[in-house]
Amino acid sequence: MKHVMISSAWVFGTEPFPAFRVSLVYGRNKRDREFLAVKDVVPSIQYSVKYAYTTLYEGTDKVEAEAAKAKFYEDNNAKLPEADLKVGLQILPEGEFQLIKTKEKGTILVVPGKDNTNRCLLFVGCGGGFRGSVDVIEDATTGSILKKCSAGNNCESSVEVVVLLEVGQSIVFHSTGRHTDEVYTHTWNGLCVVSKHYSNEEWITQNINSEDAERL
Repeated sequence: MKHVMISSAWVFGTEPFPAFRVSLVYGRNKRDREFLAVKDVVPSIQYSVKYAYTTLYEGTDKVEAEAAKAKFYEDNNAKLPEADLKVGLQILPEGEFQLIKTKEKGTILVVPGKDNTNRCLLFVGCGGGFRGSVDVIEDATTGSILKKCSAGNNCESSVEVVVLLEVGQSIVFHSTGRHTDEVYTHTWNGLCVVSKHYSNEEWITQNINSEDAERL
């Protein structure tokens, strides 16, 4: 299983216990908090080195990331601008963690263990438009949502989820507002998460079932 972090709202911390946590606050009494507990697994910081649209390194080894950046500089005889090294979010080691659900309280935990399934544990979120709202389109979502955190006020809103995706499965959000009516999809293709954006009209047209329509 692979861990993919698209949202920066989820932050790993060790107090009062190790967990990925998210806190959404939109004024007084308009807040929500959620966490995914982690037991005996240590996430690693993700590094990426890119030049323009070329990825030179992506992984959790800082030394290798710095070496990739230096090699690019040397190979091009300093004629091109330096490659960009970015420090990303903390991710769980691929294939080295499992998800369990306790029998007593139904608590979902990340624990050590081999998991060679080609699944994706995705942390992702979406924001609502001005004076609108945002939520998951449950009928279109095919992945298993493990955690969901949402909050908003009269002007802004957002939702954050942890979702488990098999190959070909998706999480889908609908964002509305004064000038917003958009659909966002995130699909695990077995190698990476493919994110797409549609107007709501485009989304509806694309997903019409002709068998349920009336012939004119």
